[in-house]
Amino acid sequence: MTHPALTSPGRIALRNNRGLNSLWSLWIGILLLPTTLPAEDWPTYRHDSRRSGVTEEALTFPLKPAWQHRGGTPRQAWSGPAKWDAFSANNGLQSMRNFDPCYFVTVAGGLVYYGSSHDNAIHALDIATGRESWVYFAEAPVRLPPTIHDGRAFAGSDDGFLYALDAREGKLLWKDQGAPDDRRIPSNASMISLWPVRTAPLVSDSNLFYTASLTPWESSWLISLDPATGKRRFAQEVADVTFQGALLATVSTLIAPQGRSAPLLYDIATGRPTGAIGHGGGVFCLVTENNELITGPKSQKAKDNQLFLTNAKGARIATFNDTTRAVIAEGVAYHHTRGELKALALDTENKDLSQWNVAAPAHNELIACANAVLLGHLGEVHAYSRKDGSLLWKTTIPGRGLVHGLAISNQTLFVSDSLGGIHAYRP
Repeated sequence: MTHPALTSPGRIALRNNRGLNSLWSLWIGILLLPTTLPAEDWPTYRHDSRRSGVTEEALTFPLKPAWQHRGGTPRQAWSGPAKWDAFSANNGLQSMRNFDPCYFVTVAGGLVYYGSSHDNAIHALDIATGRESWVYFAEAPVRLPPTIHDGRAFAGSDDGFLYALDAREGKLLWKDQGAPDDRRIPSNASMISLWPVRTAPLVSDSNLFYTASLTPWESSWLISLDPATGKRRFAQEVADVTFQGALLATVSTLIAPQGRSAPLLYDIATGRPTGAIGHGGGVFCLVTENNELITGPKSQKAKDNQLFLTNAKGARIATFNDTTRAVIAEGVAYHHTRGELKALALDTENKDLSQWNVAAPAHNELIACANAVLLGHLGEVHAYSRKDGSLLWKTTIPGRGLVHGLAISNQTLFVSDSLGGIHAYRP
């Protein structure tokens, strides 16, 4: 039997008696999911256009395993970093381009979505059971999860296209090729475009943004579309850049990470360049509640890992040492450093804000919900109270892979690991 990924792109629907099954799934979902707390979608990578990693939804602990899905081992776009930097005399370097170590998920409308670098597809799972609802095959790896907006699922692929799918059925609505040419090259057991789409699509103020980029010696493309029709609003050709990671935005500025180079800033209405965060780097970036920016360092030469907090004018205003992830919620920064999880009040004049530190394992991912801060690390997830740092719950992940992805929706915690597993936990 010919594998669908080796033929033309397309959708495989996994429903029989669609109407009856849809009603049955809805009824089962109502029975299984708690109704005492308000539910909230997680419609894009790290929840929102700021990539905050914060949801207003609360979790009820303890959580229990609900289902797990195995999507095959991810094939990352880039290999890991060098093992050491002899010139700087440090080792244990972090990769600055580690944007696809697992199958990050997005959640909306009773479905859980992810993009696969294993089978070149966009997948939708039933939130209640974990069963596959539909699959759409592209022609190359899909490295970041689709963004869900107004009934559509937007996902980019290494084949150079952005796909707009019906979020419920997986049917292709339209697609857009990032670069004017369709040139392919071999890469990591795939034939990919010379301009792959490796930035998570972003919807902001009814505009859809994505990029097509690979190497700085070829032009890259920054594109804005009408999310309903796919009609282009602008397409900026950009030289000497390597867009990768997740696009994010403030009210007026589009921010494009590059990995080993500084994040670049563009006017969100026109796509015209407005500057760069010169001291920043890496693919982990987030915009705070006050339109400040958190990024990693511009190189791997620092002795300890660092994150920088930058104001709207690009000036560095704080440094978080020996850490790779942080979240900021209601004026409090949560980050892990030197064996401790810390809550740091950024507004020092507000004495009501929580400040604490507790012993905690080093993490690969960090998010927050209304009542907890959650850490993912080697084979485990820990949840700590946002109020006082007390341990609320912990669990061991089957297979004990590295936990790189966490998401929360409908009182369910979704955990994504380096082995290609997606695990759901609920009360």
